[in-house]
Amino acid sequence: MRIVFAAGRAVRIMDCAAVLPPIVFFLRVWYNVGMKKKATVFIILIIIFTCAVCACARTQETPVAAELSYWMDMIKDEALITEMAIPGAHDAGTKGMVSIRETQNKDFAGMLADGARYFDVRLRLKDDGDIIFYHTYDAPLSYEEYLEDIEEFLTKHPTEFLILDYQHRDPAESAFDAILFDMLEEALGKERILCAPEGMSDIEFVNSLTLGQARGKVLVTLGADELPEGYDFVMKRDTNEEGREGSVLHSPYVSDYNKKADSQEYIEKHLDEYIDMYSQFDGGICVLQCQLTQMILENTEAKHDENMSPWIRALKTDKERLGAVNVIMRDYLNSKKCADIVALNAAKGLVKEQRSEEFSALEEKFAAYD
Repeated sequence: MRIVFAAGRAVRIMDCAAVLPPIVFFLRVWYNVGMKKKATVFIILIIIFTCAVCACARTQETPVAAELSYWMDMIKDEALITEMAIPGAHDAGTKGMVSIRETQNKDFAGMLADGARYFDVRLRLKDDGDIIFYHTYDAPLSYEEYLEDIEEFLTKHPTEFLILDYQHRDPAESAFDAILFDMLEEALGKERILCAPEGMSDIEFVNSLTLGQARGKVLVTLGADELPEGYDFVMKRDTNEEGREGSVLHSPYVSDYNKKADSQEYIEKHLDEYIDMYSQFDGGICVLQCQLTQMILENTEAKHDENMSPWIRALKTDKERLGAVNVIMRDYLNSKKCADIVALNAAKGLVKEQRSEEFSALEEKFAAYD
């Protein structure tokens, strides 16, 4: 890796670990095809190499604010979790993987410190028994590291609450689910995992759940039609495309919107369509997908962010949209993006009166980065 400085900003030029896998693959293809096809494969190789280099042109991180590690401590105990504005990480475990599939550049400890409280969790069981995060390709981050980060964070910050959304698994089988949730119970202890009391449905429980009841704990959702037996704390989440009966978490996703729309079109048209979809649900946690997925590169997200972050900040004065948003999910989550989302809780009237000055100071700290 080489570092240069441009206009006072540190820029990472290339991370060979991320660039090499797709290049090696296409070199092998190039070697084995006939001469007529070599030109086509070579062009594809150049495109991938260019994209990988662009993906590694990364600007310096926004500053860490210690207040973001305990921002929920400034929120009223009686605040419903379904009404709060919560920063979320899309494809949360992808740091360090092949650059064309990476969506985050921090591990869980880093994202937690920056204020993230919702995590899109995607796990794969390898042939050797290791459990790793993935997004088409394998990521270097292990499930054990993730559990250690979650446990350590909750021990140090018992005022916080986390949503762990097990959206995708490979394989999507009950035996693998059992392994995942046994490990989660062992790492956190069952007392730290929220569970609906007997006689109350999961959706009734989530709709009535306050931050005061949830502090120091996690809420676990799973993308499955049938929940694994023996794990009462696991709750259903919808598929991206359609609902599931009894689901407590909704995250509408239309592929054509996120993959084909440009940034401005997506924000001006499709975000409102997603928000309108929330009305069909019987409450629950609603996740707004604010990322574009047609080309997952950090420089692409940086361009999208020039439009996306102002839209989020403008929610403060847009009462109708403000009341609808709950979890706001982003790519390449950092302290500034989290701070913008956290700040919405003041406009929602959810900040403790005795902590309002501290909360306002946190907002002002990041105002210079607008």
